Amino acid sequence: MYESLNIDLLYVFTTVAELKSINKSSDVLLLSQPAISKKIKQLEDYFGKKLFIRSPRGMALTPAGELFYSQSKKVIHDFNSLYHLENDQPCSKFSELHIGALDSIASLLYSGFFIEALSKAEQVVLTNKVTDLINDFNLGNLDVIFMDEYFENELTTNFEKYFLQAEPYYVLFSKNNVQLSKIKSPCLSAQELQKFDLLLYPDYCPIHIRIKQIFQQNHLSFPTIYEADYNESTASLVSCSDLVTILPKSLALNKLENPTMQLAAKELMVPDFRRTAVFSNGKIPLNFIVNKLR
Repeated sequence: MYESLNIDLLYVFTTVAELKSINKSSDVLLLSQPAISKKIKQLEDYFGKKLFIRSPRGMALTPAGELFYSQSKKVIHDFNSLYHLENDQPCSKFSELHIGALDSIASLLYSGFFIEALSKAEQVVLTNKVTDLINDFNLGNLDVIFMDEYFENELTTNFEKYFLQAEPYYVLFSKNNVQLSKIKSPCLSAQELQKFDLLLYPDYCPIHIRIKQIFQQNHLSFPTIYEADYNESTASLVSCSDLVTILPKSLALNKLENPTMQLAAKELMVPDFRRTAVFSNGKIPLNFIVNKLR
């Protein structure tokens, strides 16, 4: 019986859990949808528990699935760490690291790690320009970078990768936006988004890049796009106008917590989630960095 349970099944399970879709997971895992369904059923049969609730909206974890997901991530992490058993004294090498990250990842998701890194690492670079991170990593100027997984094909040097999380994009708008308030659905399609003027970071921002690509992939013309280079300026301008902006779910929900801005949000219904990851050139084990993120 144990021969039927392997690390591959856990990779498939966690990917489906994070993307909430067998269709999207098929593209990421390069497996057919029937093959993924078969592996999920294999796990459910093995444990005798239903791990997912299947519906037209996608795949949602059951309570048993939530618990199994948490344990699976630990097993995968421990399995990946076996690669670095030969490493010596990674702690002493942390002070030699040059670390770069997109501000949208560092400021909210892993602020504790970056507060420590600012005082202990050799260099910390926080930016909204994903191309700067990629170029400096390729040139060897940065040892570790945090960015959208989508851009990994632009890395030209050897690297290790650890997937961090997948989250949907949210459309952020003013509660006084009459047009958007008329839409009762909690979600907004790309076609509906076309009707509204967008306020985004300049086109070096990975979110700006991905949103344009999503419109192109769906053969849709771009809405009017204005640009602002500062996070707080963007939220403030949106709160007092009919402009809308697009943020990852974690950042959007963070903005909603500010009662002075009177903001609302709807999930953008597109097949692409924002997937973030940490990349390392191997100067110290990636496992060491990942442990510090917890």
